[in-house]
Amino acid sequence: MKKLLFCFFVFVFCRVAIGQEVEPFRYQAIVRNVAGEVVAEQSVSFKFSILKDSIRGEVVYSEQQRVTSSKTGLISLFIGEGSGKTGDFASIDWSSESYFLKIEMDASGDSSYTDVGTIQLLRIPYELNAIASKKSPTPLTEEGLFITRKYIGQFIDYRHTGPETYGGPNIIWIKTSMEKTYGKISAYGKKCDFSVGDNLYLKRSYYSPGGVSGYWVYQVENDSSVFYRCTNFQHDKKVLIETWF
Repeated sequence: MKKLLFCFFVFVFCRVAIGQEVEPFRYQAIVRNVAGEVVAEQSVSFKFSILKDSIRGEVVYSEQQRVTSSKTGLISLFIGEGSGKTGDFASIDWSSESYFLKIEMDASGDSSYTDVGTIQLLRIPYELNAIASKKSPTPLTEEGLFITRKYIGQFIDYRHTGPETYGGPNIIWIKTSMEKTYGKISAYGKKCDFSVGDNLYLKRSYYSPGGVSGYWVYQVENDSSVFYRCTNFQHDKKVLIETWF
């Protein structure tokens, strides 16, 4: 059986208020095989673990779920409503710590899980009436659990292609330890200042220059404030970068 991968993740945030019970939050993904083909109408099992502080941190909650993909390969479920639970989902204090969501999957619908990846869950302030800056765009954010940053592996090396090669912009191709999942990440730059072994993340920010409509900006970054803006189309995997969220 071909190894199955997630093509993209979709979120629905969960509002967190003091004194209120935290509601389960939605997790959606389209399942594809390594050839990029949608895996439709198939039972798939998941194990979700919420980690505290880091991608290798303490597991404060875990659960298992089984779901059948749709005709388009879409799966949709609510984390917090699974079975085989460890820990107490309702007692997690989202406002005081950093949390990460580890996703494991068994394509046969059984419980021999394979690690799919780990993404960070961020709680960020809600600004309905953000005032646009004349000098730079203003981030428009939401309150609650909002997936804006995900782990994409450790930095290994990179190569550069510039205008003299293809007549286009300066592009760096970044190789990570999760290359089989994401391919080489393409971003704008003449060089890359990441160090071998750096944990790398894909981050997105929503900008609303006029305060009415806006757009997502994607960047690859490490834990030391080094970052590069990503290209919209990721040529190595032949996908739009927005499909990874």
